[in-house]
Amino acid sequence: MVQSFEIDTTHKINPLTDNFRVKNGYKFVATPEYDQTESELLKLSTMPSCIRLGLEDLKSFEVVDNQFLNWGITFSNAIAIEPSNPAFAIPSGIRVLMGAPKSGLIEMNFTSPVKFVSGLVTSSRRTVLSAYNQNEELLAEDEMPASNLLDSDSIIPPNAKLTVNAENIYKVSFYAFDGQLIVIDLSFGF
Repeated sequence: MVQSFEIDTTHKINPLTDNFRVKNGYKFVATPEYDQTESELLKLSTMPSCIRLGLEDLKSFEVVDNQFLNWGITFSNAIAIEPSNPAFAIPSGIRVLMGAPKSGLIEMNFTSPVKFVSGLVTSSRRTVLSAYNQNEELLAEDEMPASNLLDSDSIIPPNAKLTVNAENIYKVSFYAFDGQLIVIDLSFGF
């Protein structure tokens, strides 16, 4: 089911931080690590039920691949940007992931299986979030059936939430069928 969220810019923190809720309310923000010496997850006494990726610590136009490796995540075909196109309905200063160099595709791979992945999506085309197991077999999908750019005629507002839930998710892909795609507020859990 597609849900959309308003972006609250009145707080001094990242306005997208609290868009995802979990049952026990416990979540953890994973920041990118450029020193890949020890996994942050090994430092935690208990595993958080929800981890949100801290995209705000990435640099604009930075290719995103191994920055979250300490958290067991790698990306393919992703770049961090601050969108300047008002059709994407993102306030100034907010970092997002965009599919690049191939337009409309972002992939996340996990070294340990997760149970859900969620993100807020704005796209120029229909978008599908797909989850795969270790053997690249499809486990679950969530779909946004049409574009949701701010200036489009779509009934779906920008920042629509897509979520997949399944056991043993090792890979997810956001795919916008050759359209432009941005993802914010990426969360996952074990």
